Amino acid sequence: MTTLLKALKQLPTRAMIFILPFVLMCMVEFLERGTYKEFHHWMTTYPLAMVLAYFVVGSLYLFLIAITGRSRLSFWLLCAILLPLGAISGSKLKAIGAPYYPWDLYFNNQLMEYRKFLSEYFNNRIVGYTLLFIVIVACLFHLILRNRKMKFHWIERSVYGLIAVVIAISLYADKPLSFTKLYGVYTVPWDQTITYDENGYLYATVQMLNFLHVAKPDGYSKKAITSLLDQISEKPAINDKKPNIIVLLGESFFDPTIMKNVTFSRDPIPHLHELQKKFTGGKMLSPQFGGSTANVEFEVLSGNSMRFFGKSPDKIIPYIEYMNHGVDSLASITTRQGYTATAINPFFSYFFDSRKVYKHFGFSRFISSEYFPNDFSGPNYADHAVVNKIIEETEKSAGPDFIFANTMENHHPYPPNKFNKNTIQVTGDISAESKSILETYAQGITATDQALQSLVDYYSKKSDPTIILFFGDHFPFFEEDYKVYRDAKYVLPNDPDLYTKTHYTPFVIWNNFVPADQEKLNLSSSPSFLGPMLLHLAGVKGSYYTDYLYDLSKKIPVIPPQDMWSAFNIKESDLTGYEKLQYDNLFGGRYGYEAKGYKDTIVQPTYTLGYGDPIISKVTVADNKIKVTGSPFFSSCNVYIDGQEVKSNFDGKDTLYVDISSNPVIELGKSQQVEVRVYDDKKMKIGQSNLYPLPSS
Repeated sequence: MTTLLKALKQLPTRAMIFILPFVLMCMVEFLERGTYKEFHHWMTTYPLAMVLAYFVVGSLYLFLIAITGRSRLSFWLLCAILLPLGAISGSKLKAIGAPYYPWDLYFNNQLMEYRKFLSEYFNNRIVGYTLLFIVIVACLFHLILRNRKMKFHWIERSVYGLIAVVIAISLYADKPLSFTKLYGVYTVPWDQTITYDENGYLYATVQMLNFLHVAKPDGYSKKAITSLLDQISEKPAINDKKPNIIVLLGESFFDPTIMKNVTFSRDPIPHLHELQKKFTGGKMLSPQFGGSTANVEFEVLSGNSMRFFGKSPDKIIPYIEYMNHGVDSLASITTRQGYTATAINPFFSYFFDSRKVYKHFGFSRFISSEYFPNDFSGPNYADHAVVNKIIEETEKSAGPDFIFANTMENHHPYPPNKFNKNTIQVTGDISAESKSILETYAQGITATDQALQSLVDYYSKKSDPTIILFFGDHFPFFEEDYKVYRDAKYVLPNDPDLYTKTHYTPFVIWNNFVPADQEKLNLSSSPSFLGPMLLHLAGVKGSYYTDYLYDLSKKIPVIPPQDMWSAFNIKESDLTGYEKLQYDNLFGGRYGYEAKGYKDTIVQPTYTLGYGDPIISKVTVADNKIKVTGSPFFSSCNVYIDGQEVKSNFDGKDTLYVDISSNPVIELGKSQQVEVRVYDDKKMKIGQSNLYPLPSS
């Protein structure tokens, strides 16, 4: 009876072990979101993710109790760790639209301006809730544990430790308990902000820890890198006049005419086929299928290879996880030689962390969809709109340009009504659904082919030397289990050539300054070798890294996944130097950059998103309308009066119109300030104009 009473007396104190982690979890998730409304939305929309977040805090709390034997000390230690992380993540999310990732800390993310972010984040509400949380917990400890210490026998501590370890391992490795299967949670590799938004900051952070493990190559050291540098023969520039260098990526672009069991009423990509007959070109073994374009970009721009990211590189997107400092690329290599480097992508600037990535690659400007005119073909920006931007940028610049541009018109999916009209018919022994998909796809790549030819036509007439690399990033995703490819009998059951059949995309390198018959080469290549090849054909000096890769590509032109190396006659020892140099660039001491004197000069101090902040030059009032004139204005611009958004219309040039009668916030005769802001699709402010006084009439 005495033992039972003793146990009952201990129930309130033991209950604290399970209540406190829930309270702390709520506080951390609230700090990460910044408002009670968003926190409540997450709890009610994703209750299972909330349970997993609770497991994260609970396992940490049990582990600390097992180590210290003291519940209060363990809890305050946990608060000291998790509350600042929640606040830092919330401040970063508010400032730049991305949470605080584990690699921000692990890789010392240079984007993190801690003091600035936190000073803009903390307000009376945040501070008040934090203080209230601390007072409530302190009172709970005082009321429940008053005049007594919670004692834990070593057996109890051992049990807590065991439970904590099992839960922590399961959260991290998804075994022995598979929480992802049990609760149906997943990650969104191409936009980890969605993962955090749905799975919660705490559990999503645990999921992201897997990306921190990057194995150091055997023998990596400063001495090893220096030895490799001594073996590289530098290749001098051979062109007196530096040519414009343009790289155009064709979204989901492959050559469908290689599927011999279906017939197209006309060649969907005649211009590419013609160019490949006259200029250097061939096929590129893409590291991706059906998506993750950023990984192909990563290889082409930096020369680094996805093949060195372990056995599951398809789960990694270096743009998001590893691009946290200056990484030498075609942009920075050319910039050091007087080029203006511009990235053009007709999609949102936050996607694949592009705003961060292009800055760290050494571009001077990144023109994203927020700075495009409303020129669509189907649901996406037309490929000819990308061409117009490329031409506009090269015409604007006084010196040579390096342009890297993506297309989006041909992005998945491929419904029959995607474009105004499909002008190519597909025949053959194939289902009606697959036939429809192929016809829509053919229409999409026809637009890309025409965009390529329009670039060639334009620069053929220019006296400035220009070289253009065009390549397809990956095969399109044609429904589950290669449905269309199987219907077309291009992919066979248990096909031993499945990988190569679905990963070789076309490329071509055209120029207007060397006769075509003097440089015709038909090649197979890895995307990481295209940059060195392009610099060589352009006659432009590269870097120690591109010189090394160019020589390596002569011996090993294609690098497949590691389990296929023997089939391609590749030995692991053939690529050890490459792997060490890549590790040095991304994760190591960057000894190569240091030796060449550009370790800290890759990022351009004048890097600009779009065309910079909009500038209001004039505001007039007439006919019950406010006319806001300025530049540069785009459809993403919004008019604000005294900090409040008002409905506005853009004329497509340099003016925004506001209807006074439909905006009650406007009070003519009262001193008010007009402002123009640019927001991305996630409602993050990426541009802000000067304030301009609103005229009384």
